[in-house]
Amino acid sequence: MKIHKIACIGAGLIGQGWATAFSAKGFDVLLQDANKNILDQAFQNVGHNLRLMEENGFLEEGDSRHALERVRITSSIDEALNNADYVQESVPDNYDIKRQLFKEMDAITPEYAILSSSASGLLMSEIQKVTTKPERCVLAHPMLPVHIAPVVEVVGGKQTSRETIDITRDLLKKAGKIPVVLNKEVPGYIVNRLGAALLREAIDLVDSGVASAEDVDTAFSMGVGIKYAIMGPLLRIHTAGNGVEDFFEKYSESYHYRWETMKTWTSVSDAAKASVVKSVNEMEIIRTKKIEEINNWRDKLLFNILKLIREDDIK
Repeated sequence: MKIHKIACIGAGLIGQGWATAFSAKGFDVLLQDANKNILDQAFQNVGHNLRLMEENGFLEEGDSRHALERVRITSSIDEALNNADYVQESVPDNYDIKRQLFKEMDAITPEYAILSSSASGLLMSEIQKVTTKPERCVLAHPMLPVHIAPVVEVVGGKQTSRETIDITRDLLKKAGKIPVVLNKEVPGYIVNRLGAALLREAIDLVDSGVASAEDVDTAFSMGVGIKYAIMGPLLRIHTAGNGVEDFFEKYSESYHYRWETMKTWTSVSDAAKASVVKSVNEMEIIRTKKIEEINNWRDKLLFNILKLIREDDIK
């Protein structure tokens, strides 16, 4: 199946990022949102994203303008879906909202179109129940910022066909992404489960008075974070010893002492929230920079990191 026309439903940060990524790789994109003010701002943001990609060498000179010409906007969901080959929805992570939208998408789109969700923790098995062709429904969960971060998690539901997963994976590759396919569903998928475990420990370290939010973040970003930009936790333990078997033999007891003292709560207490809010707001970068400035700083560094990885990729 050849995909030419892509509908991006929902023009928030994620939808804007998808529109940027797809148009940058030559796809025609129709970006839809019921809110015309959000839609107009989103179109401007897509143009800004594309120009940043060009300035940082991820598009050839002049290509950002051509890419933006491939993006159209509409407030009509019918117009967006009528001729779409592939739909990427990016509405709020709520089962009721997702189900209602998938029911509409299933009714309006051509029967061959793939219906994909940007959900960050929901299960496709629960969403696809409302459709008449559940085999064409899939999850494609991106990382923020979508137009920069390469990884996208592809997760099928119980009724998703292998063909749908394969077509989605191939499309994402053509869009410049690195798709990872999950063998089975689990809430939060891979990235957000790893992130949830890390965040719980970071919150507890601040709430317990072990360290400030600034020092916890610095310890991560300038410690393990540097390595995590190029290798995951499992490859890291392989390189920490003489192979992964040696790591388990040498460090299992040490990790036992760490894990047994870590908290296992599943919701953040009001006291912990207050501690973290106070400490985060005391971080120097937050006291001296606006969120937009922080995001621009982040994006510039991400582009630089990706350039280095792209130029020296051993995989």
